[in-house]
Amino acid sequence: MVPSLFKPSDGKAWAAVAVILKECPDAMVLVGKRIMNPRDPWSGDAAFPGGHYEASDGDLLNTAIRETMEETGIDLRKLGRLVTVLDVEHPRNMPSLNVLPIVFKVDCGVETVNTTSGEFEYLKWVRLSDLPNADKVTVVKGNTRKAVILGDMVIWGMTRRILCKLYGMLNNKQENVRG
Repeated sequence: MVPSLFKPSDGKAWAAVAVILKECPDAMVLVGKRIMNPRDPWSGDAAFPGGHYEASDGDLLNTAIRETMEETGIDLRKLGRLVTVLDVEHPRNMPSLNVLPIVFKVDCGVETVNTTSGEFEYLKWVRLSDLPNADKVTVVKGNTRKAVILGDMVIWGMTRRILCKLYGMLNNKQENVRG
């Protein structure tokens, strides 16, 4: 459970990721491939913009907004609308870290402008409709795992779990509207 106003007050390690959604007309989410870095436990993995909470952020919403601006150049204060907050996730290789996925929606014209942050090799908009056909079992970092494979981007672990939750939410919403 997240404290009110998304402000960590429990002394635990917190981070926030921005799950940036746009519908043009297909629903797409921004995912980046992290640069290779031997000091980074998620080196080369697919990830959402985001990072660790800093007290100067005030809350996890501001963490997601700050990190997104630093890593992508997208100013969610001006261009994003808060849609929802998903359940807290925990990376399997760092289970003590609480990660709050915050879903934002942006207009179709929003593009990434910054990949020089040193975080991502590249960023791309992933169509959620591609997820079921791209979901495979493969070897990632020496272990057999479920992963979404889109070209040279392999989305697994926490990022895959968040994408699958979002896909399920959007499909249930669409089915409810139709039904």
